[in-house]
Amino acid sequence: MKTFPFLLLPLLFAQAQAATIVAGNVTTTLGPNFFFDSASIGGGDTNAAATAVFARNFGALTVGAGGTTVSITGFGFAAGAGVITATEVSMTITYLGANGVFGGGDDVVMGTVTDSITGIGTGSEYVWSFDTPMVQVLDGLGSTFRFDLTTNGTGNLRFKTTSGTSAASAKLSVSGTSAAVVPEPTFAMLAGLGIIGILRRRR
Repeated sequence: MKTFPFLLLPLLFAQAQAATIVAGNVTTTLGPNFFFDSASIGGGDTNAAATAVFARNFGALTVGAGGTTVSITGFGFAAGAGVITATEVSMTITYLGANGVFGGGDDVVMGTVTDSITGIGTGSEYVWSFDTPMVQVLDGLGSTFRFDLTTNGTGNLRFKTTSGTSAASAKLSVSGTSAAVVPEPTFAMLAGLGIIGILRRRR
């Protein structure tokens, strides 16, 4: 298993490790918690490609006054009709912030993971279960995430799609959870409580 940092040292904590990508039932293997679960055989097929980019809305994230903690635990897709020749795949997941635009200045990289893919065939669901979840505390002002996949020059990927041959409409599943962040008391509040305590003791 291999991982590598997407950026420099400040983002090393965002790395994730994964098990080998294998053919299997996405729903039963990655479940029960999904942001969405649409990886399934049938439908259209993408053209062979060494890279693929998807943007997906995670729907209603659980958001508190301090934002949301998002944990992504796995990724699934369905292979297209052609043979997948990739032997290694890398994926970077990025939260697109309030504006939902990649490169808009408020992006947050969730992490990057690289692993091998086995059981290469057609008409199968593929499961990528992360050994270490990608976890970040986000502002919760948006809910769109971008997935950048590359085969690192080792072959091509193919995906089942809802229609046509565009990777943008690929049938994907992303497992994980979100939790509301409760902000810590501010220094001013703590100081105020301390003064009140002192006054009470003096009485």
